[in-house]
Amino acid sequence: MAHFERLTDAALEHLRTRLLGRGWSSTEIDGLATRFRKLGFAARLAVLAAGRRRVGLLGAELIKAASQDVAFEFAPKVGVTPGAVQRFLREVLHRHRPLSEVSVRESEGEQHKRELFEKGVTALARRAGFPLSTEQVERVAALLATGEFFRDIGAATAAMLSTVRALPLAIARDIRFSLRAIRLLFALRRDLRGTDASLWSLFKRLRGGSLDDPPALLSETMRALYANASLAQTAEMIRTLLAKDNETFRLAIVIYARSAGVPIEDADLDVLRETVFNTDSPDLGPALVQAVERLEATIGRSFLNGVLDRL
Repeated sequence: MAHFERLTDAALEHLRTRLLGRGWSSTEIDGLATRFRKLGFAARLAVLAAGRRRVGLLGAELIKAASQDVAFEFAPKVGVTPGAVQRFLREVLHRHRPLSEVSVRESEGEQHKRELFEKGVTALARRAGFPLSTEQVERVAALLATGEFFRDIGAATAAMLSTVRALPLAIARDIRFSLRAIRLLFALRRDLRGTDASLWSLFKRLRGGSLDDPPALLSETMRALYANASLAQTAEMIRTLLAKDNETFRLAIVIYARSAGVPIEDADLDVLRETVFNTDSPDLGPALVQAVERLEATIGRSFLNGVLDRL
């Protein structure tokens, strides 16, 4: 993850030079840079993939419309209002709270909350142009409903592993019995505390580069792997996260971005995957400059900070 942070720092310096030439003040640039550094991994990908033009509803308008769609669908039922659906979507997508921590009225219950959230995700996807199957809705909702998705690379990878289970762990293949292996073992032990999973079995599978049936949470393990990865390996792991067959992660990124006001589409992730992260020496600078310029042209400079605050 240190490599990704260094890439971010270099990209922000590149952005500073470009924006100064376009008339931005140092104060404006510093504010933008501070907000970008605070973004979690999923949010940074969303910004880097920012599309060329606005397509359909975005941000608060999108969430409001999706919530109204759900309320209309449940019209015969008592107590299903757009406001309730909006609250669940905003708490998860804007405040990054796990759905399990969002309070619900005693008369409604946890199952009702989960149902409304999944219906909200379905409506968001439909409004964004993605007709999802029932299975896809459940997987995307599960990914979005965990706070892990919104954090760093390791947490996002761990959250994705629990729903897609198709990520080649190439980083782990380079780990042998060394100081790095010891760190990985400690990370695994922290992740597996309180579970029935076998530490040594999982360690061997990680070193073999395969993890077909991972435990629910491996955030510390993924962080340890990224901490030991080279720049090229980090870029390749991000490319794997964005691969076509990791549809759950891709759809979650698009739905999350558009609900926060960032106009991206599925095709934008392909561009990001095949340019910025398709190299041994990735450079986020040009992509970040292009994204900020697109967002400024699409939503206006005065609203850009607000969008970053919601991501």
